[in-house]
Amino acid sequence: MEPVRTIDDLEKRGFDVEEGIAMCAGDEEIYLEVLEAALEEGKEKLPLIKECYEQKNLDRYCIEMHGLKNAMKSIGAGFLSEAAKEQELAVKENNLRVVDEGVENVLAQYRDVIDALEELFANCE
Repeated sequence: MEPVRTIDDLEKRGFDVEEGIAMCAGDEEIYLEVLEAALEEGKEKLPLIKECYEQKNLDRYCIEMHGLKNAMKSIGAGFLSEAAKEQELAVKENNLRVVDEGVENVLAQYRDVIDALEELFANCE
């Protein structure tokens, strides 16, 4: 994968940077702050989501998918936002097959987002 050194490099990892900046009132500095917050939150949420799934705490899993859907939309990570939306709807519809089939994809995509943001901020320092 291409290294992430600038926010423009996020495009190579599937982010819609323009949309993310637009979601932040068109302000690139605010976007960077939101990205940093998403990174810190992701470090906590990724293991929590995995734990909720493994323990079959589907109510909490659904809440986490809802939050992930919105958080990823706000940073231009629409690919993960859509995957989280699919998981949220599957739980609401009690479609456990879709949940079981999609959870690893969501976790892997979330890990990729966190990795990309870690690279970005490691290069900003």
